[in-house]
Amino acid sequence: MNYYQLLLICVLAGSVILLTGKYFFKRRRRNIFSMLIGDVQAYVSYLFEEHWQADLAYHDLDHTRLVVKRTQEIASNFRLDDLQEFILFSAAWFHDTGQLTGPPAGHEHRSVRLMEEFLSDKGIAPDSISAIGRCILSTSIPHSPSNILEEIICDADTYNLGNEEFLITDAKVAREMQKRADVDLSHWDKETLAFLSAHRFFTPYCKSMLSQGKQNNIHLVRERIKNKSGQTP
Repeated sequence: MNYYQLLLICVLAGSVILLTGKYFFKRRRRNIFSMLIGDVQAYVSYLFEEHWQADLAYHDLDHTRLVVKRTQEIASNFRLDDLQEFILFSAAWFHDTGQLTGPPAGHEHRSVRLMEEFLSDKGIAPDSISAIGRCILSTSIPHSPSNILEEIICDADTYNLGNEEFLITDAKVAREMQKRADVDLSHWDKETLAFLSAHRFFTPYCKSMLSQGKQNNIHLVRERIKNKSGQTP
Protein backbone atom coordinates (compact mmCIF):
# COMPACT_ATOMS: atom_id res chain seq x y z
CA MET A 1 0.00 0.00 0.00
CA ASN A 2 1.50 3.29 -1.07
CA TYR A 3 1.22 6.67 0.61
CA TYR A 4 -1.68 7.91 -1.54
CA GLN A 5 -3.74 4.78 -0.92
CA LEU A 6 -3.19 5.11 2.82
CA LEU A 7 -4.11 8.79 2.66
CA LEU A 8 -7.32 7.95 0.77
CA ILE A 9 -8.27 5.34 3.38
CA CYS A 10 -7.69 7.86 6.17
CA VAL A 11 -9.80 10.49 4.41
CA LEU A 12 -12.63 8.03 3.82
CA ALA A 13 -12.49 6.82 7.41
CA GLY A 14 -12.59 10.40 8.65
CA SER A 15 -15.58 11.13 6.44
CA VAL A 16 -17.44 8.12 7.79
CA ILE A 17 -16.74 9.19 11.37
CA LEU A 18 -17.85 12.75 10.60
CA LEU A 19 -21.06 11.65 8.88
CA THR A 20 -21.82 9.18 11.67
CA GLY A 21 -21.28 11.91 14.25
CA LYS A 22 -23.60 14.29 12.39
CA TYR A 23 -26.25 11.57 12.11
CA PHE A 24 -26.23 10.82 15.82
CA PHE A 25 -26.21 14.54 16.66
CA LYS A 26 -29.26 15.15 14.45
CA ARG A 27 -31.04 12.12 15.90
CA ARG A 28 -30.29 13.25 19.46
CA ARG A 29 -31.47 16.77 18.64
CA ARG A 30 -34.71 15.41 17.15
CA ASN A 31 -35.26 13.24 20.23
CA ILE A 32 -34.80 16.24 22.51
CA PHE A 33 -37.31 18.32 20.57
CA SER A 34 -39.77 15.40 20.51
CA MET A 35 -39.49 15.10 24.29
CA LEU A 36 -40.03 18.83 24.70
CA ILE A 37 -43.13 18.74 22.50
CA GLY A 38 -44.39 15.88 24.66
CA ASP A 39 -43.88 18.09 27.73
CA VAL A 40 -45.72 20.96 26.03
CA GLN A 41 -48.62 18.68 25.09
CA ALA A 42 -48.89 17.35 28.64
CA TYR A 43 -48.76 20.82 30.19
CA VAL A 44 -51.34 22.35 27.85
CA SER A 45 -53.63 19.35 28.39
CA TYR A 46 -53.25 19.88 32.14
CA LEU A 47 -54.13 23.58 31.79
CA PHE A 48 -57.34 22.79 29.92
CA GLU A 49 -58.33 20.10 32.39
CA GLU A 50 -57.47 22.23 35.44
CA HIS A 51 -59.12 25.43 34.18
CA TRP A 52 -61.94 23.92 32.15
CA GLN A 53 -64.88 26.25 31.60
CA ALA A 54 -68.32 25.21 30.37
CA ASP A 55 -68.54 28.46 28.41
CA LEU A 56 -65.69 27.35 26.12
CA ALA A 57 -67.99 25.71 23.60
CA TYR A 58 -65.40 25.99 20.82
CA HIS A 59 -61.97 26.91 22.21
CA ASP A 60 -61.49 23.73 24.21
CA LEU A 61 -58.81 21.04 24.29
CA ASP A 62 -60.39 19.22 21.34
CA HIS A 63 -60.02 22.36 19.22
CA THR A 64 -56.37 22.69 20.25
CA ARG A 65 -55.67 19.06 19.38
CA LEU A 66 -57.34 19.53 16.00
CA VAL A 67 -55.25 22.64 15.28
CA VAL A 68 -52.11 20.65 16.11
CA LYS A 69 -53.28 17.88 13.75
CA ARG A 70 -53.98 20.40 10.98
CA THR A 71 -50.61 22.04 11.64
CA GLN A 72 -48.89 18.69 11.12
CA GLU A 73 -50.89 18.09 7.94
CA ILE A 74 -49.98 21.45 6.42
CA ALA A 75 -46.36 21.37 7.63
CA SER A 76 -45.80 18.00 5.94
CA ASN A 77 -45.85 19.88 2.62
CA PHE A 78 -42.75 21.87 3.60
CA ARG A 79 -39.18 20.88 4.41
CA LEU A 80 -38.98 22.18 7.95
CA ASP A 81 -36.05 21.42 10.23
CA ASP A 82 -36.39 20.14 13.80
CA LEU A 83 -36.25 23.59 15.37
CA GLN A 84 -38.87 25.00 13.02
CA GLU A 85 -41.18 22.09 13.81
CA PHE A 86 -40.64 22.62 17.54
CA ILE A 87 -41.48 26.32 17.21
CA LEU A 88 -44.56 25.60 15.12
CA PHE A 89 -46.02 22.77 17.21
CA SER A 90 -45.34 24.58 20.49
CA ALA A 91 -47.27 27.56 19.15
CA ALA A 92 -50.11 25.31 18.01
CA TRP A 93 -50.43 23.76 21.45
CA PHE A 94 -50.27 27.05 23.35
CA HIS A 95 -52.16 29.35 20.97
CA ASP A 96 -55.51 29.33 22.83
CA THR A 97 -54.40 28.73 26.42
CA GLY A 98 -55.04 32.40 27.16
CA GLN A 99 -58.75 31.68 26.72
CA LEU A 100 -58.52 29.92 30.09
CA THR A 101 -57.31 32.94 32.03
CA GLY A 102 -59.45 35.80 30.77
CA PRO A 103 -61.94 37.06 28.19
CA PRO A 104 -61.64 36.35 24.45
CA ALA A 105 -60.12 39.78 23.75
CA GLY A 106 -56.36 39.69 24.17
CA HIS A 107 -56.17 35.96 24.76
CA GLU A 108 -53.26 35.59 22.34
CA HIS A 109 -51.03 37.77 24.52
CA ARG A 110 -51.98 35.76 27.60
CA SER A 111 -51.19 32.58 25.66
CA VAL A 112 -47.73 33.95 24.92
CA ARG A 113 -47.11 34.67 28.60
CA LEU A 114 -48.12 31.15 29.59
CA MET A 115 -45.82 29.74 26.92
CA GLU A 116 -42.91 31.95 28.02
CA GLU A 117 -43.29 30.93 31.67
CA PHE A 118 -43.28 27.24 30.79
CA LEU A 119 -40.53 27.11 28.17
CA SER A 120 -38.18 29.50 29.97
CA ASP A 121 -37.90 26.90 32.73
CA LYS A 122 -36.99 24.31 30.08
CA GLY A 123 -33.91 26.24 29.00
CA ILE A 124 -35.23 27.09 25.55
CA ALA A 125 -33.25 29.80 23.76
CA PRO A 126 -34.82 33.29 23.92
CA ASP A 127 -34.85 33.54 20.10
CA SER A 128 -36.91 30.35 19.85
CA ILE A 129 -39.32 31.51 22.55
CA SER A 130 -39.76 34.81 20.70
CA ALA A 131 -40.46 32.95 17.45
CA ILE A 132 -43.11 30.82 19.16
CA GLY A 133 -44.66 33.97 20.59
CA ARG A 134 -44.82 35.58 17.16
CA CYS A 135 -46.54 32.49 15.76
CA ILE A 136 -49.15 32.65 18.52
CA LEU A 137 -49.75 36.37 18.01
CA SER A 138 -50.09 35.85 14.26
CA THR A 139 -53.35 33.97 14.93
CA SER A 140 -54.95 37.26 16.03
CA ILE A 141 -57.71 38.45 13.68
CA PRO A 142 -57.11 39.86 11.10
CA HIS A 143 -54.24 37.56 10.20
CA SER A 144 -50.99 39.10 9.05
CA PRO A 145 -48.34 36.34 9.04
CA SER A 146 -44.77 37.34 8.22
CA ASN A 147 -43.17 33.93 7.51
CA ILE A 148 -44.05 30.38 6.54
CA LEU A 149 -44.42 29.14 10.13
CA GLU A 150 -46.93 31.89 10.88
CA GLU A 151 -48.76 31.16 7.63
CA ILE A 152 -49.05 27.49 8.55
CA ILE A 153 -50.51 28.09 12.01
CA CYS A 154 -52.92 30.74 10.71
CA ASP A 155 -54.23 28.29 8.12
CA ALA A 156 -54.41 25.48 10.68
CA ASP A 157 -56.41 27.66 13.07
CA THR A 158 -59.00 28.56 10.40
CA TYR A 159 -58.93 25.26 8.49
CA ASN A 160 -62.60 24.69 9.38
CA LEU A 161 -63.66 27.68 7.27
CA GLY A 162 -62.97 25.62 4.18
CA ASN A 163 -64.53 22.27 5.00
CA GLU A 164 -67.77 20.63 6.08
CA GLU A 165 -67.05 21.26 9.78
CA PHE A 166 -67.80 24.95 9.36
CA LEU A 167 -71.52 25.05 10.20
CA ILE A 168 -70.94 23.06 13.40
CA THR A 169 -67.96 25.13 14.51
CA ASP A 170 -69.71 28.39 13.63
CA ALA A 171 -72.59 27.47 15.95
CA LYS A 172 -70.13 26.65 18.73
CA VAL A 173 -68.30 29.95 18.32
CA ALA A 174 -71.63 31.80 18.40
CA ARG A 175 -72.65 30.13 21.69
CA GLU A 176 -69.24 30.82 23.19
CA MET A 177 -69.18 34.48 22.21
CA GLN A 178 -72.72 35.01 23.47
CA LYS A 179 -71.80 33.63 26.89
CA ARG A 180 -68.28 34.99 27.23
CA ALA A 181 -68.48 38.35 25.47
CA ASP A 182 -72.23 39.09 25.61
CA VAL A 183 -72.36 39.22 21.81
CA ASP A 184 -75.74 39.98 20.24
CA LEU A 185 -76.41 37.07 17.89
CA SER A 186 -79.07 38.89 15.89
CA HIS A 187 -76.36 40.03 13.47
CA TRP A 188 -74.18 36.93 13.76
CA ASP A 189 -74.80 35.57 10.26
CA LYS A 190 -73.95 38.87 8.58
CA GLU A 191 -70.80 39.20 10.68
CA THR A 192 -69.88 35.62 9.82
CA LEU A 193 -70.37 36.35 6.13
CA ALA A 194 -68.14 39.41 6.38
CA PHE A 195 -65.49 37.38 8.21
CA LEU A 196 -65.55 34.58 5.64
CA SER A 197 -65.40 37.02 2.75
CA ALA A 198 -62.41 38.88 4.20
CA HIS A 199 -60.53 35.72 5.21
CA ARG A 200 -57.85 34.17 3.03
CA PHE A 201 -55.64 31.13 3.25
CA PHE A 202 -51.89 31.66 2.94
CA THR A 203 -50.20 28.34 2.19
CA PRO A 204 -50.43 26.84 -1.33
CA TYR A 205 -51.72 23.62 0.24
CA CYS A 206 -54.71 25.25 1.92
CA LYS A 207 -55.44 27.49 -1.04
CA SER A 208 -55.70 24.38 -3.17
CA MET A 209 -57.54 22.17 -0.67
CA LEU A 210 -59.90 24.59 1.07
CA SER A 211 -60.68 27.61 -1.13
CA GLN A 212 -63.62 25.96 -2.89
CA GLY A 213 -64.97 24.67 0.41
CA LYS A 214 -64.85 28.18 1.83
CA GLN A 215 -66.80 29.49 -1.15
CA ASN A 216 -69.38 26.77 -0.52
CA ASN A 217 -69.65 27.89 3.10
CA ILE A 218 -70.04 31.52 2.03
CA HIS A 219 -72.93 30.39 -0.16
CA LEU A 220 -74.50 28.51 2.77
CA VAL A 221 -74.32 31.57 5.02
CA ARG A 222 -75.79 33.76 2.28
CA GLU A 223 -78.68 31.33 1.93
CA ARG A 224 -79.16 31.29 5.70
CA ILE A 225 -79.41 35.09 5.77
CA LYS A 226 -81.75 35.07 2.79
CA ASN A 227 -84.05 32.51 4.40
CA LYS A 228 -84.21 34.48 7.64
CA SER A 229 -84.80 37.89 6.13
CA GLY A 230 -86.32 37.09 2.78
CA GLN A 231 -83.67 39.35 1.23
CA THR A 232 -80.42 38.74 -0.62
CA PRO A 233 -77.44 39.80 1.56
